[in-house]
Amino acid sequence: MERVEVDGSQGEGGGQILRTAVAFAVIKQVAVRVVKIRAGRDPPGLKRQHLSALKVLASVFGGVLEGAEEGSTTIRFVPGSQRLQSHSADMGTAASITLVLQAVIPAVAIGGSRLRLELTGGTDVPWSPTFDYFQSIVLSGYRAIGIEAGARVTRRGYYPRGGGKVTAEIAECRSLNPIDMTSRPQIAGAAVASRCGMLPKMVAERQARAAEETLAGSGVEVASTEATEEESSSPGTSVLVGSVGDRFFIGGDALGKRGKPAEDVGREAAEKYIAALNSGACMDANVADMVVPLLSLASGPSLVRVQEFTPHLESGLRLAERFTSCSWTVERDGPNVVLKVFPRTA
Repeated sequence: MERVEVDGSQGEGGGQILRTAVAFAVIKQVAVRVVKIRAGRDPPGLKRQHLSALKVLASVFGGVLEGAEEGSTTIRFVPGSQRLQSHSADMGTAASITLVLQAVIPAVAIGGSRLRLELTGGTDVPWSPTFDYFQSIVLSGYRAIGIEAGARVTRRGYYPRGGGKVTAEIAECRSLNPIDMTSRPQIAGAAVASRCGMLPKMVAERQARAAEETLAGSGVEVASTEATEEESSSPGTSVLVGSVGDRFFIGGDALGKRGKPAEDVGREAAEKYIAALNSGACMDANVADMVVPLLSLASGPSLVRVQEFTPHLESGLRLAERFTSCSWTVERDGPNVVLKVFPRTA
């Protein structure tokens, strides 16, 4: 089997390099060795959420996984031919469920399989997309390129206890669609979703109200508002402000924490959304990081206007180039960037 070696310290040097590399290894059925994992981080090496993604993929695809322990800076993964139809994993504490799904969903779908996956861990935790952002914005982006997957939460998992429960259903993807998303989107309004767990519902309501006021101050219409108290194992909050259409996926999310006023949480999410909206992009920076590298596997060339060309996105495209021999270009256009991705088969 062909082997690809990846320097995990390249670009932004974070966990996304590892997740992207392993997903591409499954999809392309090649062995991968990742070295210098998170070399620039303190501490370096694998954390629990990275291990969770690796172990789920190894279990689902019957792969050989070496070096999979916390703190390890080198792993080797050889995907197998097994295809499980269902799997469950308890990641313990508040390891990020959304980061695991970010690796597993494309690998399973584009790898020609289907899966029902039950995960226990963190649904809304630092340094990762909130569950609402992933469910609304990221899954819509996946759907636009032909990846059909759904996810639902039955219990929220906040830092530090986690304990959140998510069920994901992933369908087989026979072909990835190229996309043309270069026209500046016409967005009618934003949806606000504010959540809290083990806290009074008024905390979620205060977050939502602050988000609405911030949007109104920038002339953005609010299409809908939802403020809910959720079942959870520990106190926590989150807010999503987002808009989804056939040719745009824009969102901004934020997390609460002890000592941070609810109003600041709502305002932060709204400000992220407004920044993406005002850029005229079809994808905000975070969803672009997760969707655009997959276009290297599409059936034809793609063009997409993104909020910015982040280090995460550049790292993802460079990895895609290694695994697929695609090519890509970056063109500045006012406040944002137009990316062109050319698969090798195009």
